[in-house]
Amino acid sequence: MGHATLTVKAVNAVFAPAVAGRKKKVDAAIGKLVDNAEKETGASAAEHREYIEDCRFLLHCYADEPHASFLGWTAIMGDVQRRITNRLRVAKAIAERPEIELEPIAAPIVVTGLPRTATTLAHNLIAGPEANRAPLFWELFSTIPGDADDALRRQAIESTQKWVASMNKAVPVFPDIHPMAAMLPEECVFLLPFHSFLWNMVGPMDAYREWCAKRDYTDDYRYFKQALQILQFGRERKRWVLKSPCHLWSLETLVRTFPDAKVVWTHRDPVTVLGSYCSLVEVGWSVYQRRFDPHTLGRTCLSMLTEAIGGAREVGLRLRGENVIDVGYPHLAGDARNQVPRLFARLGLPWGQAESDNLEYLLELPTRRRRHEYTLSRYGLGQMEVEDAFGDYSYLVANLPALSGRH
Repeated sequence: MGHATLTVKAVNAVFAPAVAGRKKKVDAAIGKLVDNAEKETGASAAEHREYIEDCRFLLHCYADEPHASFLGWTAIMGDVQRRITNRLRVAKAIAERPEIELEPIAAPIVVTGLPRTATTLAHNLIAGPEANRAPLFWELFSTIPGDADDALRRQAIESTQKWVASMNKAVPVFPDIHPMAAMLPEECVFLLPFHSFLWNMVGPMDAYREWCAKRDYTDDYRYFKQALQILQFGRERKRWVLKSPCHLWSLETLVRTFPDAKVVWTHRDPVTVLGSYCSLVEVGWSVYQRRFDPHTLGRTCLSMLTEAIGGAREVGLRLRGENVIDVGYPHLAGDARNQVPRLFARLGLPWGQAESDNLEYLLELPTRRRRHEYTLSRYGLGQMEVEDAFGDYSYLVANLPALSGRH
């Protein structure tokens, strides 16, 4: 199971009193985070009050968690600090060089699907061709113009790698579940600010989930597009390849922001998906919660994923054939040598020796890492219950046709 180390548990136990009264600390903490962001960037937060209030609400929701941990509180403060700072950094870059917003983000490819459905494999494959480009982890943490000087770039990379090293030290099993590095492609959710998909990694956060369900994501995706424009500015323009399960919760806004986007939607048996996802979420909860009930975790994850599928399928029915390409997990993990070239053809991408070599390399990776192990029963869930919750989605996945090479 993906648990935190004994050291993490001990620190959370010893410093539990330091988290007491956290609900009263949120307002002062936000004020400090904003001040720090203004000092670091030299930009004013005055035009970002709504965003800051949303950050305040997020912190209040975590503060309301009865078993919120010391390390969790410290980590979430650091994450919100980074996000506010980056928000100001992006706005300042555009204010200083308004032409950045003229950068075209042409026909981006967006990989999405439930977690644990080979989205990472698809992302790394599609980002491979020379004319394509995925955002790297450090770029999502510190979004600076593409023509920024090397010293600033090195500083951002080193800072991100320190964060990765800290995470891997706290939860040694995490690289087996989702390996990260500053120079590797990473998920859009580290830049998109308010998706419950990310923040439910820290605990149940029921009030936050309800808030997200009513949220208009238009401004979030406008900011996301600006970030891509900044990263592209001053560099050779390439086709963006983006990825995150979080886009399922806001698929309509994604396509409205990028009307010519091609969405690669990966599908897998939801029973298998849910067990694996629960194990991943347990990694987060074991750091951000001093204690938790695995059955509560299971119910939270089941509710989240069925909610995502229900909403995305409604949108997908209107888009499919124009913006959406459905890809089954067996096509990527089992018949990749036949199916991936056909997927590339559907996306208008080249397929040559370099792409074939990249496919072989990526297919070998799972055999070189320790296997990610999990059991659905640990989370109080059974196969029939999960299948019933997903309705006919299980049937759709089981009968998804293979890809054709036609555009």
